[in-house]
Amino acid sequence: MKETAKKLFTAYVGESQARNRYTFFSKVAKKEGYALVSNIFQETADQEKEHGSWFYKMLQGFKKEESFDEMKVLPDAEFPTTHGTTVDNLKSAIAGENMEWQTLYPDIAETAEKEGYPDIAKRVQAIIRAEKHHSERYGKLLKLVGDDAFFKRGKKIVWICMECGYEVEMDHLPEDFKCPSCDHPRSYYRKKCEDF
Repeated sequence: MKETAKKLFTAYVGESQARNRYTFFSKVAKKEGYALVSNIFQETADQEKEHGSWFYKMLQGFKKEESFDEMKVLPDAEFPTTHGTTVDNLKSAIAGENMEWQTLYPDIAETAEKEGYPDIAKRVQAIIRAEKHHSERYGKLLKLVGDDAFFKRGKKIVWICMECGYEVEMDHLPEDFKCPSCDHPRSYYRKKCEDF
């Protein structure tokens, strides 16, 4: 069996479990009062589903090969089982994303290229860029959550309610802050950022 097929299956399994973990992490973040982090975990879970879908589609092309036995394709990787605080979960997510874009997926792309699958290599290279973005974004969130700077910026900024769009300019949002428009707590606020 081609190594590319085995590695695609490992990637498919990895993306599937990442999707589930990020869905779990989203619930933890929301419970801890980080609705934005919750939303980003959920958004990333949906993106991991898309990556998994592509790994699965690419794997289907190998079913025509005589040596392919889908029941013998087992993932050859370690998968994290972290389920802690938002800080723990962000650290775990960063480590997983880094492993994917720095090691696992470049290896898959290289193997696919060597075995004569340039289209697979090209698709995997594109997924690498997305995984790198996931890692960078989680790293930025970790700095805010870990340093308790999420709702305390030290200078006036515009905060926006993710539920109704109400805007307020303050240097920090008090713990008991509620949106005057929709009554949602401060956990539903994020820094206004609209650099399109």
